[in-house]
Amino acid sequence: MKVSVDKDTPFTSPSALLEGVPDDQRRNLLYGFIHDFMGSEDLYLAALDRAEAGTPELNWANNFVNAKMYPDGRVVIEQLEYLLEDSQKDHPPQTVITIAEARKLILDWIEARDAWYAERETNAPQAAPPDAPTAGPRSRG
Repeated sequence: MKVSVDKDTPFTSPSALLEGVPDDQRRNLLYGFIHDFMGSEDLYLAALDRAEAGTPELNWANNFVNAKMYPDGRVVIEQLEYLLEDSQKDHPPQTVITIAEARKLILDWIEARDAWYAERETNAPQAAPPDAPTAGPRSRG
């Protein structure tokens, strides 16, 4: 699985692309997991560390999915209820990845996101230099 950034996004922030995930449902759930971090990647990484150390982390959600992190190494990602169709209510779409896979997904996202911002800054039009300072107002004399 490879994380990259959609270079043609109309948004002012990067949007993730997941390559090498042939199953649409799994790809959508993984996308939902990383799409809505908005600067909270460090919190998710810390939660993964706590789960790996033996403390279940069961209350992690964003606007798309709920993620439960277990000491046995599982991360269960499930679509949020308000996004479900009626036929999905009894068995919401979910996928399971390992803590190591979740950590790699987050770190790969951070790398792709940071590269997107760096490229955007490099390609941004340069602002005109400020006017040269003057000696002050001229007197009419």
